[in-house]
Amino acid sequence: MVPEIRNILFTTDLSKQARRAFMYALSLANQYGANLAILYVMEDPSPSQSAYLQAFIGDERWEELRQSHEQEIRQILIGKKREGAMIREALGEMLAETQKQFKAPGLKSEEIVVTQGDPVDCILQEAEARQSDLIVMGYHPRGRLESAIIGSVSRRILRRAKVPVLLVRLPDLGEE
Repeated sequence: MVPEIRNILFTTDLSKQARRAFMYALSLANQYGANLAILYVMEDPSPSQSAYLQAFIGDERWEELRQSHEQEIRQILIGKKREGAMIREALGEMLAETQKQFKAPGLKSEEIVVTQGDPVDCILQEAEARQSDLIVMGYHPRGRLESAIIGSVSRRILRRAKVPVLLVRLPDLGEE
């Protein structure tokens, strides 16, 4: 039995090289007549980083800093909303440009989602919420054993995903 692919989730790190992985996602969506959703996750500082800083400076000083920077935090969050809109716009332009180049006008539901949090959790939650049949993502090889070693986000997605994951090796900047 050939698996049916109806919904594809493409995740991107917004690198220039990520277009290579996007071409695979777009090609598969076009071939299977599948819906394609594009996801970018703005990463939050990890709780362990925040906890480490709080332990280092002490609870009282941490609370003082938190209160004194409350307005600044509000501005950062407003900035993140603007940043999310700019990212969504840039992804929309990438999609339109690639569709013209690839001649894939029949693509269904090319939704663009920009979210914030832990990349692995956000990707898996989005895949489940959209009932994705496939996750497509690029990875940057690391180190000398690049064929055996993949990024930590990619590795964790592979371990935890309930659906197939297509990893596309992204070229180095000089390789394109």
